[in-house]
Amino acid sequence: MQKPTLDIRLMEAIVALADHLNYTIAATQLGISQSGLSRRIQEAERRLNRRLFERNRANVFLTDAGRTCVEECRLAIEHEERAIRFTKAISQNVDCNLSIGRSQYADPLLIEVLLSVHLPLHPNLDIQLHSAFAPELVRDVLSARLDLALVTHPEENPRLSTVKLTEAPLHILMHEDHPLAHRENIKLRDLNNLRWVVFDRRAHPALYTTLMDRASADRVEITGLSHVLSAEEASHMVTRNGGAAFLTKAGAFRVAKQGLVAKPLDEESLCLDVHLAARADNQSRLVSEFVRTFVKSLKSVLEPSQMSLPIGMTGGLGRR
Repeated sequence: MQKPTLDIRLMEAIVALADHLNYTIAATQLGISQSGLSRRIQEAERRLNRRLFERNRANVFLTDAGRTCVEECRLAIEHEERAIRFTKAISQNVDCNLSIGRSQYADPLLIEVLLSVHLPLHPNLDIQLHSAFAPELVRDVLSARLDLALVTHPEENPRLSTVKLTEAPLHILMHEDHPLAHRENIKLRDLNNLRWVVFDRRAHPALYTTLMDRASADRVEITGLSHVLSAEEASHMVTRNGGAAFLTKAGAFRVAKQGLVAKPLDEESLCLDVHLAARADNQSRLVSEFVRTFVKSLKSVLEPSQMSLPIGMTGGLGRR
């Protein structure tokens, strides 16, 4: 009996639809029509003799079989991409290039230090920097599109090795005449019955979920909820509509002017941490040397209160 098989185009269709649970968005990502995506999903389900997705008029849902299939498809896609990347790198004799991803919410100082790293054994090192949301950065590290990434609030993954570099509280942006503006810091309960401006869930899925769960647990009522991708957008919305915006420290202080103030959010579970991430099986000497030098450089410019590096940390990645 012939075993069921899926080719790469079917696996990519399954992963795209699982990521977005929306046929239109997933099809656009893949560069195909919605009907083309539907045909690929149907073909995959026919080959596996399993329903991977359920769909009604409003929503798309993963089945239990679908959830299992998606994770295996991700692994298969990652291995294929890594094989292609490594083959090209060897054929081109590439040993002085590093592709490094960064979250747009990472502290700009981290980027400055990263780009200033000098390796004596690799004087012609070329660092290629790429910006993306945290989940995309993790996927690109695992598939070897990226060698390293500065990721904010990553979820644990056994195939990922990370070390936390910095940790800072979220900051609340509000009008300077708001009753809370005179406080030294703000608790989540203080923001009851206010309009909230929050970072898009795609930026920090885990932190976003924690924020909303905490609001629900503390019975905080939100009178209006808007999502933004930049501190400038948040500033505009608070200026126009009032309320409170949740921002990184750097973003909040960048736009806290012309009648707006920024105050730290005093909630331990709602801090924004930045990790340096690599594949757990990455044995590259160049990556290892770069990490050691970057961490040493970072220690020399950051205040002790800003850092989350373990004492004595001189290189390598930690958590797996």
